[in-house]
Amino acid sequence: MTFVKVVSAQRLLWAITLAGLIGCANQPDEPPPEAATEAVVAEKVAEPSQVPAILPPGPITQNPYLTTPAPAVTAQARTGFARAEQQMRQQRWGDARHTLQALVAESPNLSGPWLNLGIVWLHLDKPGQARAAFERALAANSLNVDAYNQLAALERRAGNFAQADSLYNQALMVWPHSADTYCNLGMLYDLYLGRWPDALAHYEACGYLREQSTGAPDNTVKGWIIDLQRRIAAREANG
Repeated sequence: MTFVKVVSAQRLLWAITLAGLIGCANQPDEPPPEAATEAVVAEKVAEPSQVPAILPPGPITQNPYLTTPAPAVTAQARTGFARAEQQMRQQRWGDARHTLQALVAESPNLSGPWLNLGIVWLHLDKPGQARAAFERALAANSLNVDAYNQLAALERRAGNFAQADSLYNQALMVWPHSADTYCNLGMLYDLYLGRWPDALAHYEACGYLREQSTGAPDNTVKGWIIDLQRRIAAREANG
């Protein structure tokens, strides 16, 4: 399955906020791409007994990236961004690279184009260039949770699990209610580090936040939780 994630032109004015597509059918041998779109979680307070212990107390917060004052964006930048968005959705990675490179040359202070350029470089199998672009995205806006997730994914693929762990936790320091970061960190603990109790706690936080956002359970994450609970129980029984 191919995952295409783009920053929407509509959100260009919001300091370039990531929007796009994320999907996970069943738990894969390789986790799905990180840094997928974070749904904006409405301010609400759930009953304390329903909140996973790993989550901070208090109401669910919005992504601080959305509340960052927007930098000045020219009409030309908006046009270029919309063009790149369409090219990415059409998986025209070479064309999107050219469009985004022109855009970041014109507006290097915008975080979103750097993020999308990094995603394009990944699809072009250029992880070094992708890393540089994600780092520029964070330099432009240190609240870009998705850039932390993308860098963490690069470290994970390189086998640098401790660094991936650190980057995911940096993302949670920026936004402690980032559902996708909890899910990605859970996968790191589950599939790579064998830290199953920690993985379970992060899956539960991810599932809770997604349900609060959409009003319905995330059946995929629910399946991961059930599967991991069974594996933990089996390991304890055999241990």
